[in-house]
Amino acid sequence: MPDKLPVVEFKSIAKAYSHRQILDCFDLSVAEGEFLTLLGPSGCGKTTLLRLLAGFETPDAGDILLDGERVNALPPDRRNVNTVFQSYALFPHLSVFDNVAFGLRMKKLPAKDIRERTEQALATVHLHEYGQRKPGQLSGGQQQRVALARALVNRPRVLLLDEPLSALDSKLRRAMQLELKALQRQLGITFVFVTHDQEEALSMSDRVVVLRSGVIEQVGGPREIYEQPASLFVAQFVGESNLLAGIITRKLDADSFAAVVEGLPCALRQAQPFTVGDHFSVLLRPEDIHLLAPSAPSVRLRGKLVEQIYKGMTLDSVVELDGGKRLFASEFFDQHEPACAFQIGQRVGVSWVGGRETILPSS
Repeated sequence: MPDKLPVVEFKSIAKAYSHRQILDCFDLSVAEGEFLTLLGPSGCGKTTLLRLLAGFETPDAGDILLDGERVNALPPDRRNVNTVFQSYALFPHLSVFDNVAFGLRMKKLPAKDIRERTEQALATVHLHEYGQRKPGQLSGGQQQRVALARALVNRPRVLLLDEPLSALDSKLRRAMQLELKALQRQLGITFVFVTHDQEEALSMSDRVVVLRSGVIEQVGGPREIYEQPASLFVAQFVGESNLLAGIITRKLDADSFAAVVEGLPCALRQAQPFTVGDHFSVLLRPEDIHLLAPSAPSVRLRGKLVEQIYKGMTLDSVVELDGGKRLFASEFFDQHEPACAFQIGQRVGVSWVGGRETILPSS
């Protein structure tokens, strides 16, 4: 979102715990009204960034800016930022209404304002009829919405969400992903979301920041992150992927080269400034791979079908290539059904959608 002014800025942030450096010279800007997700494995620094922004931690060096104002020394209650935690942290002895109104009462707002804003917040998350219930009388999804309403009632400049959906079952989690994204669009509040779930990050975000050991591996839109990974780490961490080993044998023209991939000759589009003898990896997404008869003219690799899994809309297959590498394919039934013609143990050919492969230097 380069056309919008930043509401959050991390400038040269450093943070260490017990002599372990988590962040060092870290820079990142979050645009006004953006849904930005921090994605990465455990220990990569994503929750530390959230805690620094919320005011629960202080950076060892660097500056944190909200709307251009340095907030390093401001306590959490002086920052126009609210957090929705993984555990929801609801008061079990208070009603839903009183849980949502708690922050406003701490600010000593007039009773009329508290009631109006609390009722509005509950209506926003579709819980206006649940105000007198206790948290223990609600489902997990409803409790999550109460936690959201409690954060939104304070009208924060930025809403921080620390893996708030991780306690939900998969079906409810998908439903809440849609609700959260719709709510963010409706309110226009800047969301900073932390998750280690790649599908969640791709389905909800305007931009995704992929972190590894406190360093940004890639920043981009969900489609860019998935289809054009900047490194082998991003390629392997985001989504399902197949990585095939290759070596350049000769250059064909300005846009392609000849190579040997998993022991077989193969022509590929030029994607990096490779020279003859360079080693590389071919990233193939399972949905871009097709299984064919071994003698089909478009076959690029060959192997043996070792497993098939029926998933309703797709048929997932595992192929052991002649070189020993295992490759995963996921084919949609509404496109074609070639994999259905093969039996486990049968020889098959492997092809993929031209131009969908991603070529990356081997690390």
